[in-house]
Amino acid sequence: MFRKITSYNNLNSTLNVPYTNRCKQFMTEKIRNYILNASPLQWIEYAQELREASELIWKGSKKIKMHINFPKVQEKQGLSRVYFLNIGFSIENLLKGLLISENPDYLKSGKISPDISSGHNLENLASKIISIEFNAKEIKFLKLLSRSLPNWSRYPIPKRWEINNEEEFISSDLRKTFLELWDKIGFKIYKMTKDGWKGPEKVTIDNWRDSYFEGSLNFELPTKSNK
Repeated sequence: MFRKITSYNNLNSTLNVPYTNRCKQFMTEKIRNYILNASPLQWIEYAQELREASELIWKGSKKIKMHINFPKVQEKQGLSRVYFLNIGFSIENLLKGLLISENPDYLKSGKISPDISSGHNLENLASKIISIEFNAKEIKFLKLLSRSLPNWSRYPIPKRWEINNEEEFISSDLRKTFLELWDKIGFKIYKMTKDGWKGPEKVTIDNWRDSYFEGSLNFELPTKSNK
């Protein structure tokens, strides 16, 4: 992984400013820093780390077989639950990154909107996206991840006995679906933001480039964006 990025937005200094104004400016800078750290670039970067971790888990899972006798006899590939945990959070990060790409006001006033930050319902997040459409197979996959994240991918039991906690197992087909969906969302974010992004509170990100999306390490950053 190799990434080339131009400059972020430069935040103003609080030096040589009257105390009252300095407090206000300090809070403004904190808010702007928050927005900067919640920009689409940050969501996609973390999603990449989780995807890369999932590939390491995938390779390791082939070396492990688990034989389970309770609550029923079954055999599964090892590391299945932790694989689901990584791919689920990776897709969730991408969905939020795309939503913020479409509508920066989700970060208004230095708070992430509860519209996109409550729970782990990935199908619900996807329904808010307007720049791409999801087919039936992808929606089914998002529903699966939405079941796994708060339940069997990270805990042995759900919050209540009524919740179905039957896990699904890692498979080549599932991995393929994940990687294809990851690229679909990731490339969309990249296309929308690589030449600049404008957030609330006058926070901006200039041109940035990523070797994964460029398909090569040999690329040049364009001149500063006027976007």
